[in-house]
Amino acid sequence: MGRQETVAPAIELKGISKSFGPVQANKDISISVRRGSIHGIVGENGAGKSTLMSILYGFYKADSGQIFINGKQTLIPDSQAAIAAGIGMVHQHFKLVENFTVLENVVLGAEEGQRLGPSLAKARALLVELAREYELEVDPDAVIETLSVGFQQRVEILKALYRQADILILDEPTGVLTPSEADHLFRILRNLRDQGKTIIMITHKLREIMNVTDTVSVMRRGQMTATVHTTDTSPAELAELMVGRKVLLRVDKKP
Repeated sequence: MGRQETVAPAIELKGISKSFGPVQANKDISISVRRGSIHGIVGENGAGKSTLMSILYGFYKADSGQIFINGKQTLIPDSQAAIAAGIGMVHQHFKLVENFTVLENVVLGAEEGQRLGPSLAKARALLVELAREYELEVDPDAVIETLSVGFQQRVEILKALYRQADILILDEPTGVLTPSEADHLFRILRNLRDQGKTIIMITHKLREIMNVTDTVSVMRRGQMTATVHTTDTSPAELAELMVGRKVLLRVDKKP
């Protein structure tokens, strides 16, 4: 019989700890994220979710622990190293230049040491191709300040894809979206997953976790309390894992 090859996780964090003065934001956290999946990370505010992902993206340096990308131990001292490792991050508060166009924002910082002029036509063609492939259609010449929040978020995702990200981290991505914009985002995320991208979604909204993720990890007070397949859990169980006790979830009554 032939030996069955095991595919390394897209991301594996081992023993990650991080303190800010006397406050320990992450305590010996280990997590594995499967390639080509949507992995949710849930927890109450202050649970340490964003800190953990900021370590993965190079904003913070862990006090201890190791990061593995596709099975290879990787040092990520800054966000440029994260981008080089194929990681992109869409922040809760977008980092776009409002009086620049979509195209200018996407290429900004990506064309190191070059004037934009000669390569702008090539960049435009690539941007249009990415937008079509991942259902992220947006006018390359639109000025950011004229776009809705939902379209601005698409630009942030396109920025990451333009930099060849295979792993996308989204921090509370629906916090600024309308319900219809959120539904469209979920379609985009499923499409990205189906084309082999790995998605990590930080949120505290359990309905969204149940709707769009394949796997969910729960954090409480800086620690990882559980990782489960989404189909094997429920909002009630996740809420209990988040707070450490049974929670009576609100049920909207019919008028």
